[in-house]
Amino acid sequence: MKKVVHILFQKVQQPTDAASLVLFRVVFGLLMFIDIVRYFYIGWVKDVYAKPEFHFQYEWFSWIRPLPEEFMYLLFGILGICGILIAVGLFYRLSSIIFFLGYTYIFLLEKTTYNNHYYLICLLSFLVALAPLHKSWSLDVLRGSVNHTDSLPTLWLWLFRFKMGLVYLFGGIAKFDPDWLDGRVAAKLLGAANRGTILEPLMKYDWISLFYSWSGLVFDLLIPFLMLTKSIRLWAFFAAVLFHANNHYVFPIGVFPTLALMLTLLYFEPDFPRKIIPQKIRKLFSSTYRKVIGDSEDRRLASSEIRTPRILLILIVFYAVIHMLLPFRHLMTPGWTTWHEEGHFFAWRMMLRHKNTRIQFNVTHPETGEQRYADPRDYLNHVQYAKFAGSPGMVLQFAHYLDYMVRTNGGFDPKITANVEVSINGREYRQMVDPNLDLSEIPKFKAAYLWIRPFGER
Repeated sequence: MKKVVHILFQKVQQPTDAASLVLFRVVFGLLMFIDIVRYFYIGWVKDVYAKPEFHFQYEWFSWIRPLPEEFMYLLFGILGICGILIAVGLFYRLSSIIFFLGYTYIFLLEKTTYNNHYYLICLLSFLVALAPLHKSWSLDVLRGSVNHTDSLPTLWLWLFRFKMGLVYLFGGIAKFDPDWLDGRVAAKLLGAANRGTILEPLMKYDWISLFYSWSGLVFDLLIPFLMLTKSIRLWAFFAAVLFHANNHYVFPIGVFPTLALMLTLLYFEPDFPRKIIPQKIRKLFSSTYRKVIGDSEDRRLASSEIRTPRILLILIVFYAVIHMLLPFRHLMTPGWTTWHEEGHFFAWRMMLRHKNTRIQFNVTHPETGEQRYADPRDYLNHVQYAKFAGSPGMVLQFAHYLDYMVRTNGGFDPKITANVEVSINGREYRQMVDPNLDLSEIPKFKAAYLWIRPFGER
């Protein structure tokens, strides 16, 4: 076993052309800048993160609190600058670490904004902070803070391939769900996305949703392996372009389609950017760059100098194992995951549900029995209100917040009940929570399948 591990460690240390990883660094940094600008443009910095007095939280990160508004704007501004610095490779280590910590903080601050591609960006920014992507074609090389290399350990290329491969693969595995296989989910998603467009009439045909469902499942399951097959790699990438272009125009998922295509490009040969850039432009930039760095031996790294420390290799192995197991944790909870949502997050369970909700919270005085209706819209912003009601865990968190507000302002400990009716993937509305259950008595992060009504037959 030791021999196998030693051979594997030697294999991942082998040098490979850094060109594709440099291209990824540039594209990733620019996309992150664009993504941060989008937060300013749509008003999320203030409305979603800085202004609300209440945030929906993740269980292990309930200690995270928002910064004051001016500091929140400053943080987003710094992250935008870090995106540019990552792209050009300037102060790379510092800017990539700041971006990882800052973006992850924002991601963990508000649960209702959860999206798989935000989660992916957090993980990628962690890998970007670890990887020495600034040691080739960067301003850090030009300013002399690091020496130049034309190659990096193949570990880093395969690590980014591995990450995108997991997104595809687990996205496909999650689609082995009856509601996806029979086209029910796709019918609802496509119907909502194409409402009012010239494609709306087509959405009435059952074969459209079935084709979308099954082609998406097959694509997700096979694309990582097809991209590893050199003879059909170009055709597989063309399929990926069609797939992500469709997602870009049909669903509001920000920079994810472009980011996913960039990660898919990493499956090509490591030197592919050198082949697609026109020769004249390549020679111009190359001659200028190498003239500045002197192209001398003391400014160039030998293969032995780019090896990854063993402790870092061990850390990466643990990282890989955890992320291969994490998406399966929903198998440990009974019931339908799409209904109770335990194990739904951090598992690449994409586009599996379309929920419409009707919800009413009631606050009852424990002694007089007087009951009043609490409208969530009086306490939540538009993003929170649109996302929370279909998630039992978030319903429970809001009930605890109501309990806190009444105890603080009303001076008594109320009974908090809720009438929550959910229509999932076009079905009839059904009650998710016992309307007589005092939600304030349930521990704030108790697993939902233990206290909500089970979905029953599908």
